[in-house]
Amino acid sequence: MRKLIFFLYSLFFFSNCFSQDRETDSLLALLNKTGTDTVRVDLMNKIAVNYFNTSPEKAMKYGTDAKTLAESTGYIQGLAYALKNIGIAYYMQADYIQTLTYWNQSLKEFENANDKKGIANILSNLGAVYSNEGDDAKALDYYLKALNYAEETNDTLRLVTVLNNIGSVYFNNTSTRDTALHYYLKALPLCEILGDDDAIGTITVNIGEIYLDKNKDSLALHYFERSVKAYADSKNLPYSLNDIAKVYEKRKDYATAIKYHQQALDISKKLSARLEVSQSYQGLANVYTQLRDTPQALEAYKNAELIAREIAASYELEKIYKGLSDTYASMNDFPDAYKYQLLLTKVKDTLYNDEKDKKLAFLQFNFEIQKKQTEIDLLTKDKTLKDLDLKTQTTVKNSLIAVLSLVILLVFILFRNYRIKDKTNALLDSQKKELEKTLAELKTMQTQLVQSEKMASLGELTAGIAHEIQNPLNFVNNFSEVSSEMLDEMKEEMATGNAQQATAIADEVQRNLEKILYHGRRADAIVKGMLQHSRTSIGKKEPTDINGLADEYLRLAFHGLRAKDKSFNTEIKTNFDKNIDNANIVPQDVGRVLLNLFNNAFYAVTEKRKKEGENFKPKISVQTRKANGLSGNESIEIKVEDNGNGIPQNIIDKIFQPFFTTKPTGQGTGLGLSLAYDIITKEHNGTIKVESKEGEGTAFIIQLPVS
Repeated sequence: MRKLIFFLYSLFFFSNCFSQDRETDSLLALLNKTGTDTVRVDLMNKIAVNYFNTSPEKAMKYGTDAKTLAESTGYIQGLAYALKNIGIAYYMQADYIQTLTYWNQSLKEFENANDKKGIANILSNLGAVYSNEGDDAKALDYYLKALNYAEETNDTLRLVTVLNNIGSVYFNNTSTRDTALHYYLKALPLCEILGDDDAIGTITVNIGEIYLDKNKDSLALHYFERSVKAYADSKNLPYSLNDIAKVYEKRKDYATAIKYHQQALDISKKLSARLEVSQSYQGLANVYTQLRDTPQALEAYKNAELIAREIAASYELEKIYKGLSDTYASMNDFPDAYKYQLLLTKVKDTLYNDEKDKKLAFLQFNFEIQKKQTEIDLLTKDKTLKDLDLKTQTTVKNSLIAVLSLVILLVFILFRNYRIKDKTNALLDSQKKELEKTLAELKTMQTQLVQSEKMASLGELTAGIAHEIQNPLNFVNNFSEVSSEMLDEMKEEMATGNAQQATAIADEVQRNLEKILYHGRRADAIVKGMLQHSRTSIGKKEPTDINGLADEYLRLAFHGLRAKDKSFNTEIKTNFDKNIDNANIVPQDVGRVLLNLFNNAFYAVTEKRKKEGENFKPKISVQTRKANGLSGNESIEIKVEDNGNGIPQNIIDKIFQPFFTTKPTGQGTGLGLSLAYDIITKEHNGTIKVESKEGEGTAFIIQLPVS
């Protein structure tokens, strides 16, 4: 999809009501002074327009305030523009569902006000939404209806908008590019008459793309540079910059191409223009592909895909899937290449099919027929006027009869409409009461469900605690009971003078006491682990060298295990990125997390060694590197990987739950990973995830924000 099907000027300009000359501060001052409701509605709508480029949130606020006041005062035209402005704010956030909702309401109000210029504007805007979603047939339907109204009202601005948008629809199909150029060239002189930079920027970039498609890159670059000059600080500027980058990419000047794509990406992010962000990432991916920098290309394509899927940009997804499929194929990763090829085929089937082409041609044909019918109606009207000149007396009499009939019909219609309105209001009141009742029931059910979930979680946690503590307590009770009986036996043996048997019993009692002490300490460790898991950290965050911290706790874990088992040995591989910055963390808590992960890794390879024997070579690897966090901010990634037995897929989602452990009874409390999860996510606003293949090994990946 070519971005420029949506003509922002057509959205931000009120064709009947407002002047764009006054600054926002002046408008706000006027708003504070005036008390007339209709004037206040107009001013709030104008303020909303002025905020679109700088603060969509404020634009939505003033649009909503204007809507509320217009509804309360019955100001239809002001309500129509307020609904349109709210829709624009949603459109700029790529929330097309809300956009369509408000713009369809706006269309009804413009029709109620018989504002044909407003109707043409909204029809054109609605077409732009469907075009963005890849429904060219529906988009063209709206555009042609808008063109009818624009020609009827001789609205130069709307003619420019609609001609450009129709051209953009035809641009999507390579076989209709000449038709697109026809519409663009028809719109360009009108743009120059208006003297509007946004309009000139839009048309020139479209013409430039057609010339680029025709391999006339010098001419294309001329129009693209003219578009950049026209757009200046407009939200459309990134698109023109990306097109300039394509020219330099075609000329194999890849450094310049990357510079323009990156400039477009930075501006798009600053303006929260998500479609342009996706397009900029695509441009970078294409250049990196030409440079054979596969990792950079894959990362750029993935970023582009994420945005495009969120905003349902079908045309962008077509190009992204093609790029991902080709890239994975070049890496001999044929499963992923095939996956994206299937997605590409599905998108193509949606966008390009014979039925859509027939529908486009049919709509264009209907448009031409309607124009011819209008000419026929005008000729018929002229003939009727001539007949009236010849039959004046008959006409007068018939006119009186017709007027009387119309009056009677009008009275009947008004009465009928009143009855219908009365019945409709009664029905709406009934439905409102039913909805309010249903809402109250839903809220009650929601409260009950939340309480049930809390009780279920509490029951599960209580059961886990009871199970973990009950085992060592059973050992303590059993050995205490047996020891007590053995002491009675020892007293009897001593009374009979059998010192040797009494000594043997005493030795057995001593062994029992050692077991009681062992299991008592185990219960104590479980309780301390629970307290650690539930406490809020009071450690102080400080800039910490992650490489040094990881290395220190890795050595600590290894030597601690060697002290218990002299036969233990494993290959340890570290890959620490020396360019990462210090992270602002609580070093003791993050060290506890790393120690737990290292111990788990050593345990995993030890168990596999026991299972497979001397032929198995245990290996642990620890890696650090720079990464992008979920919010796009810089973070540090720590990866701990082993080649142990791995984690079965049916339990992998449970490993961070408290008291869940895969170790045999007595060797683990199941609190280590749960505590690690809380330290990383809640205390440090980071992430921790696991990747594992059963029989091959496991990797834990931590991301910590730098600041």
